[in-house]
Amino acid sequence: MKPIAKVALSTLLFVTSISAHADFTLDRKFGGTDTAIETVRGSERVKALRLLDDWDKVLKNDISKDNNATMSDSALVLGGYGMGHVTWNGRQYYVRAVVYQSAEQLREYGKKTKPIATLPGGGICALYVHDLNLNKVTALKINLPENHHGTWCNNITGIGAAGKGREGVLVSLSYYLTEAPLAKQPADIGKGWRYMTVLIRFAQQDGKLVLTQDDACFGNPNRLEDIPSARKALNQCEQ
Repeated sequence: MKPIAKVALSTLLFVTSISAHADFTLDRKFGGTDTAIETVRGSERVKALRLLDDWDKVLKNDISKDNNATMSDSALVLGGYGMGHVTWNGRQYYVRAVVYQSAEQLREYGKKTKPIATLPGGGICALYVHDLNLNKVTALKINLPENHHGTWCNNITGIGAAGKGREGVLVSLSYYLTEAPLAKQPADIGKGWRYMTVLIRFAQQDGKLVLTQDDACFGNPNRLEDIPSARKALNQCEQ
């Protein structure tokens, strides 16, 4: 079974809209709607869904360029629960945590000889930021150094604001170690997966948005499986 069989295509571990503080908010208002996409109806919902559809296409193209490889649907998981609308520092952005396969892993799949290797870093989790016109602003690959970076990120399980007074987001994800044996039966898929949350801070540098993964509080790896647990740990760390 290819490692892609381990990719969870969706998750119900959705974290609802959460305000961080007056200068940094994260919600699920897309396409200029006044309420979250889960509650908007009629023409406003049509507008929001059209925005999400266009965003999917833009993301696929941007990731293909950054990864130097054409991203097929099976090599890319955009997900609907790792996205949001950010208002910060007088500007608005759309943020999306995504999962995709590295160019090296895709080339491995294209080999005619067997076996096909599960490459360290073959599954990548990243945070992409676009402006309201869906122009890419910046992106950050999430660092998973466990097992000497012998990791394969396979799912995003949630995104949320870091909390009051903090300018950034929390991203929850799952991954597995590349040296682990592949699942041989459907019932074995998911065994050995690791779950953690990372803090990604927003900052302005020379007028540009800069993303930084901050592992100082949580450590990396950690076993903070969801946004509320991570936010609680962050509060305790800063006391």
